[in-house]
Amino acid sequence: MAAGREGPVAIAVSGGSDSLALLLTAHDWAKVSGRDLLVLTVDHGLRPEAVDEAKGVAARSEALGHASRILTWRDGAPSQVQARKARHGLLARAARDAGAELLLLGHTRTDVEETMLMRLARPTRLPASVGPQPVSVSPVWPEGRGLLIGRPLIGVKRAMIMSSLAQAGEAWVSDPSNESDAYERVRIRKLSERLDPARLHKVTSAGMILRAVEDVRLAGLVEQCARVDADGLMSVDLTACEAAPPVMRRFLTLLLLAASGDSRSAAAPAVQALAEDIAAVGPASRLTLGGGWVQRRGGTLLIGRDPGEARLEWRGGIWDGRYQRGARLARGDALPFLVRHGVPDKPWQEIVSERLALWVDALRLGADIAAELASHSPGSPLSMATTHPA
Repeated sequence: MAAGREGPVAIAVSGGSDSLALLLTAHDWAKVSGRDLLVLTVDHGLRPEAVDEAKGVAARSEALGHASRILTWRDGAPSQVQARKARHGLLARAARDAGAELLLLGHTRTDVEETMLMRLARPTRLPASVGPQPVSVSPVWPEGRGLLIGRPLIGVKRAMIMSSLAQAGEAWVSDPSNESDAYERVRIRKLSERLDPARLHKVTSAGMILRAVEDVRLAGLVEQCARVDADGLMSVDLTACEAAPPVMRRFLTLLLLAASGDSRSAAAPAVQALAEDIAAVGPASRLTLGGGWVQRRGGTLLIGRDPGEARLEWRGGIWDGRYQRGARLARGDALPFLVRHGVPDKPWQEIVSERLALWVDALRLGADIAAELASHSPGSPLSMATTHPA
């Protein structure tokens, strides 16, 4: 995971069993690889104990010889969705400030199984139910620009992690919310404990393999069919863009997300309608969705930014999540009509293509690791190459 990624390797550590195991695993790897680690812990202020727990993580990290930072968020009582977004925003900014291009999280095989069961209850397709992935991009943009998320412990069950920590005499933080039936994941966790572990492992592995196949195909579509011009306008060669409907929907979702310069995906029903329209040689006219616009010209699909939603200001050197400061000047009326209303007022360079390239890297790397992990039998020890960040 860390190969080719510059700067220190950042690690998110809460003090729970999973993240503590991640810290110790990464520590062993860092001694061999010579890479620097930056340990980040977030205090959401949701529990009185959180401050002391964060200080405990920082002290343990520094005792191991690694730099650490406590990140604090104080914006009231958030929902789980708000807390997740806030946590990722804090982690991404801290990692980027340190020059890190890789952030490690402590998700496990147990998390993958629980997520799959939660999503299948909706219901959804098996490949779409599998998550989190071994490698992904930061879910916040542009704060997470250029930042990959790695999950080195994604092939290890939580029970195995806890057993190993206990045998080593390690103590970890226990969050009471992890036992509350008020949360869907806790209810699913208790349900999964009553399922046949071998069958659950088999279904999860099948989902991981199917997802890996889709991810490789999706990466190929982005590379082969999508082009970004110097103005940040995307064009898709539909004549070379053959894919199963689910992959096509993911492809369009990803392109619209890049066009929006944001972290908010277009609504799934709208994307599905667009995919069906494209299959029927449409859309007949320009339409807007998810912060972008789409227009078909023969065998080419153009995708750009919805001018009505563009954030026309510089924020931290970034314009609307699509441009950075550079050498290119706006050409006024020479730009396409829908483009010239959303370009910066100072010299710029598009970063849409950079974002797409990072997605391709994450999809391919994550698919390779997922396919390897799916081949392991339940309870079998994993190799150090599988569990370590490299």
